[in-house]
Parts: sequence; C-alpha cells; structure tokens
Amino acid sequence: MKALIVYDTKHGMTEQVAKAIMNGMKEGDIAEIVLKKAADVVEEDFKAADAWILGSPVHIGGATGEAKKALKLAIGTATAGKKGTAFDTRFANTKGKAAAEKLAEKMEEAGVKKVIEPQGFVVLKTKGPLAEGEEGKATAFGKQIAAALKA
Repeated sequence: MKALIVYDTKHGMTEQVAKAIMNGMKEGDIAEIVLKKAADVVEEDFKAADAWILGSPVHIGGATGEAKKALKLAIGTATAGKKGTAFDTRFANTKGKAAAEKLAEKMEEAGVKKVIEPQGFVVLKTKGPLAEGEEGKATAFGKQIAAALKA
C-alpha cells in the first residue's frame, strides 16, 4: 500500500497537520507514504499511489487554488481502484461544507473510494497556531486512515 498526502499551506498549519497524519499512518503500519506540497505534485505521484489524502486550508469556503489544481491533476489520472479522503485547517466557527468535504466529494465523484469521512482541524488565527489537541487529533486521523486502508 502506497499512500500520497498532498497539501497546500499558507502559514504552515496545514503542513503541520499533514505531517501528523503521516505519522499516524506510519503508526498504523502504512510504511510507504509520500508527502508533497500541492504545487510540487506531479501526475506520476498520483499514478504511483494506491491512496490519496488531500489537504488545504479553508479559503473562501473551499480549497485553495493550488489544492484544486492538484485535485484536477489527480482526477486526470486513472482513478479506478484508488482510495482516499481529505482534510483541511479551519476556524472553529466554520459552517457547512468546507475544503475537506468539497475535496472528498470531488474525489468520490471521479471514482475514488472514500475510506473515511474528511476531517477539519481548527486553527486559532489565520497564521496559527493549531488549537490545543488538534495535532494529536490529526495523528489519530492518520491511524484511522491506515486502519480503513487495510480493511
């Protein structure tokens, strides 16, 4: 099982969450994980991975432009047999569907099997930090993803 975690980050908070998710997935015995910024991911990265985890800060109620470009690139590859989910960083008062839910929906519409519900992680201010306990929550989310991928 090879997993690809792709994220965009403005102030480092989404990157921090992505790394915590990766650590949780490793603890869940997913050994081969590639972590890439959305601006650096290429089509071959998506093709080579069995599972895609996409992340973005919430930007105007959805994902950032770079995260959307990465998603479009992913969907342009063969999605059959791929599994995945999404995550975002958001303020505690975010209402309704935000970046994580929207990214996961687009992946599912393209044929990616959603292995676990998308998750949002709370930041206190635009430039951070993460709210207390959110990094641990991200590690736990990574473990849940690993368990779902192996099920």
